[in-house]
Amino acid sequence: MSSLAAVFDNPLAGDPDLYTLLGLILQSAVYILFPIVVLMIVYTGFLFVSAQGNASKLEEARRALLWTVIGALIILGSWALAEAIRATVNNIAGNP
Repeated sequence: MSSLAAVFDNPLAGDPDLYTLLGLILQSAVYILFPIVVLMIVYTGFLFVSAQGNASKLEEARRALLWTVIGALIILGSWALAEAIRATVNNIAGNP
């Protein structure tokens, strides 16, 4: 069993507190979700091109683009909010 412990390193880098753990989870989510956002933007571009003037397909493409942008703003907003909270807490605690 000790040989397995030597092979698998702790991905949390020691004994993190709750804030560090949540930061790592949020950072991982951002790294995973932003490529998905880019793929969705490419997909909505394909929807616009393939609509060929069809009003219902254009509306579907607009709706897909709208929800993609809303999702990207939620992801970016959650990251910005977490960073603002981190900076505020660090300033209150006297840490740079």
